[in-house]
Amino acid sequence: MRLDYPDDKLDRLIARLVHVWKDPQDYLLIAKTIQALDTRYDLDKKLAREPGVVEIIEPMAGRLARSFGRVYDFKNKKILDIACGSSTSKMPGSPYVNTPFGEISLGASQGYTALFEPWFCRMLLALGATPVGVDSGNLEKEVFEHYRVDLGNPGTLNFLSDASFDAIQDSRLFGSPKFTAQFPEHAERLKVAQEIVRQEERLLKPDGIIIHSDATELLN
Repeated sequence: MRLDYPDDKLDRLIARLVHVWKDPQDYLLIAKTIQALDTRYDLDKKLAREPGVVEIIEPMAGRLARSFGRVYDFKNKKILDIACGSSTSKMPGSPYVNTPFGEISLGASQGYTALFEPWFCRMLLALGATPVGVDSGNLEKEVFEHYRVDLGNPGTLNFLSDASFDAIQDSRLFGSPKFTAQFPEHAERLKVAQEIVRQEERLLKPDGIIIHSDATELLN
């Protein structure tokens, strides 16, 4: 595998991801992680079908690098991903979707989409962390710890214990076509954001970190 002049989509993704990490010792682990995602989830085929998947995965890796610095810094850490995505995501009606990473063209894909699969939790698990994903979609076949919940319902995360996570992120809920259809009014979304921020403060350990919070950004 060549990282200097990659000649396929999977190697190009690996080459883009290794540049977000400062320590060269992390590069091989990143490459192995992406290859593992390909083996288990046919990532290469999905990249060919939906180029926007790269624009989903790359910022996720960047946020991890900025939050932890080294891959080994979050090994065995318990990390909550709120609105992690699902394995049965449907394509929205519009050919474009406004995600937290910017507007993405969905191309000619129809029906099912890989854009909203739980890539962050999958990547964390492959890198040695302990991810917990919550989402309203189907996560039945995922091997990381997961729960199906309605994030628009106040108190829906109350079953999770106080101060039980080393890190938390929410970065996909407010750009989700399903969520925006359920809560079309800005005031409604603000109420959901307030509940998520409250839960994040409750669930995070005293020395824990927020990797990213769209809910906080929406409120500010």
